[in-house]
Amino acid sequence: MLTIEGAKKEVRKLIDYLRENNLSETEIMELIKPTKELSRLLVTENYCITLPDYDNTEVRLEPIQKAIYLLFLRHAEGIRFKELPDYREELAEIYHSMKKKTQAKKKVERSIMDVTDPLNHSIIEKCARIKQVFKQITPHEEYVITGQKGEVKRITLDRDLVEWE
Repeated sequence: MLTIEGAKKEVRKLIDYLRENNLSETEIMELIKPTKELSRLLVTENYCITLPDYDNTEVRLEPIQKAIYLLFLRHAEGIRFKELPDYREELAEIYHSMKKKTQAKKKVERSIMDVTDPLNHSIIEKCARIKQVFKQITPHEEYVITGQKGEVKRITLDRDLVEWE
């Protein structure tokens, strides 16, 4: 059975073979790039996130993850993790509007405090989980929250592809 590491080695061998046989880097990159184009991202009025051009695939996130994602989606300019306390009220508004009265208020408040606390790694864990969910649907990085350590984090997806109901 082929493992991920084994597959990577095989791909590297094939790429080396193509280079040895004078295939240009441009042609090699054409072979590697994702075959699916970017999909629109639809956020419904009840906060369901779907990718309509990928067979209407729903992006299934936990409520706090979804609230974080929607916060970053609202802010195309991006947000530094250390500035998250400034967005606490907005995040709480998103979270509360999604959850209605189905969860204990103290638990919701604790989740929001944790992810907006710059000294807590909760936001990093939540973003990693969001990335993992999107990676199961699409290879495109544009859908995930990205950015260098200490720098602005953002979702780079062109906002013309984002539809809000």
